[in-house]
Amino acid sequence: MSYFNQHSFTLSTLMVYAVVAVILLRDGVRILDVVALAAMASALSLSWLLLRPGPSTLTEVDAVEVRLAARKPTLLEFQSEY
Repeated sequence: MSYFNQHSFTLSTLMVYAVVAVILLRDGVRILDVVALAAMASALSLSWLLLRPGPSTLTEVDAVEVRLAARKPTLLEFQSEY
């Protein structure tokens, strides 16, 4: 069950893409169908690249403690890869 939880975006994207592909290609392959599927794949890939978490700017505990001790407002954001 944790696999589906961690990869829910990818799995739901693939299911939606498959449904759209079946609907578009049920009457044969046309150039506009292929263009629409390519555009959809590009948009979904771009959204995945933009929404995935990046590397942390602070990787050491000491660096985090120094920032917290600076007496300035600090936003701590916890992210998961999944």
